Parts: sequence; C-alpha cells; structure tokens
Amino acid sequence: MRQEALYLNYAGFQCLEGLEHSNLDLYLTTCGIQNCFSGHFFGPGERDCYILHFIGDGKGVFSTGGKEYVLERGDVFLISPKQQVYYRADEKNPWSYMWVGFQGIKAASYLELAGFSDGVVTGRCTDTPLIFSYVQQMIINRHLTQANELKREAALLQIFAMLIEQHKETLPKEAQYDYPYEIYARQAVDYIQKHCRENIKVQDIAAYIGIDRSYLANVFKQMTGASPQEYLQSYRMEQAKEMLKNSERKISEIAYEIGYSDPLSFSKMFKKYEKMSPMEYRSTHSD
Repeated sequence: MRQEALYLNYAGFQCLEGLEHSNLDLYLTTCGIQNCFSGHFFGPGERDCYILHFIGDGKGVFSTGGKEYVLERGDVFLISPKQQVYYRADEKNPWSYMWVGFQGIKAASYLELAGFSDGVVTGRCTDTPLIFSYVQQMIINRHLTQANELKREAALLQIFAMLIEQHKETLPKEAQYDYPYEIYARQAVDYIQKHCRENIKVQDIAAYIGIDRSYLANVFKQMTGASPQEYLQSYRMEQAKEMLKNSERKISEIAYEIGYSDPLSFSKMFKKYEKMSPMEYRSTHSD
C-alpha cells in the first residue's frame, strides 16, 4: 500500500470556473500546502490551469520539455495548462511546498513580469514563510462567498507583487521601471510645483517617486528640456513674476513664498533670469 503524504492542506475552486468572477484578470482555482514523503511524485501528466509551486524545505526534481531541474528550498517552478510535467520529491530529503493554481486574462502577462517567459519555468522566492502565510489565508477563506473570493484574490495578487518585485531587482536599472518615462517626469513636475517653497533636491523628488536619481534626471531632461533643478528655479521665477505683477506684497514675502529664506539671494537670482531687479520688474509690468 502506497504511503500517503505526511501533511496536506488543500482547497480547490474549480467549481467556480463557469461563473463570472469579480476579477477576470486573475483568479484562484486551487491552492495547498504539502509535506511530501520520500519519492512522492506526479506525472508524467498535465494540469488544466497555471500552477506555481514554492519549495519551503527539502529537495526534488521537476521535468518538462525534455529538461530536468533539481530544485530546493526557495526555488519556484511553474506548470502551464496542458503542459506535460513530472515532479518527484527527493528520497533522502523530500520537499515540502505550497502551490497556487490560477487563471485569468492577465495570468500570462503577470507571469512574464515575474520572470516566467521565453521558456523559463523556474525561479526563486526569497520569503517562502510569507508565501506560506498567503496560502494559509486562501485556505482559511475557502468558503464560497464573494467576500472570500476577494480575500483569496488579494492574497494571490500579493504573491505576484512579491515575485514581480524580486524579478525587477535582477534587471538593469532602466528596465526596472514599469511606466513610460513621461509618467515619472510629469510626477516630478507636479512634485516641484507643489513643494517649490521647500528646500527640495533632486534626490528628494526621486525618493518620493521611487526611482533612481540619475534616471529621473535623464527622463526629466527628455520631457522638459531642463534638469529638475533648472526647472525648479524657472518655476520659482515665473511664480515671482506673477506675484510682482498682480500683488503689492513685499519682496521679502514673495521670496519666502517661492522658497527663498534670503530676499537678497532671491533678488540676485531674479536679476539673473530677467536682467532686472524685482522692483524694476514690478514698476514696468504692474497695471
């Protein structure tokens, strides 16, 4: 009589396949946690959805497409729908793993963002205890309610967020950013305009957006034709000109309003830009 797995906690949601899910982009179809006995195997065979296995401990082998992969703690392997696979726990140190099965319109694109593309079927996960906690959440929320479906999807999205972030860290700097460069440059412009009173630096802007300083400087120049610091000074001067034309506020008040604690420094910078002092500009441009 064949020995059973030492521990198995499993939930399946194939019964929901024919229903409209709250999120058609990505939804869970199965999940589980298993401590395998020595030599425990599956296949050769197929699965009918995508399945990611996260190895929490031990070792084993995974075979597909004529290739065999020896895997251990922290490794991840992917099974795609209708893909012939075989996997087996090590005889001496059998693996334990967590798995999530899923489908959806964006399943393939999310996997690609996580590094599973161009025939790549294995990867790494740096925090398998966290994956364990997400799968536990899925199993706890196995009852078929709309609220539980949202909870399961949230846990699945957290898993993908982790995998995608880890994969991004392996890429060159410029390939780590997901959005068109104009998006980052526009957010930098918005930040500058809202914080022009403050003593902001390029590093402050980059840290706020979450991108590298040199990358910010590059994309900002592409969009505006100026560096962030040049744009900040120019924006401050434009704000000062409007206040000089349309108000009777003191020069010192205007200087403070646009980020200068020293009115003399403001006047020098204004003269550099406009070839005249703030007072001269006011007298020639006020109504």
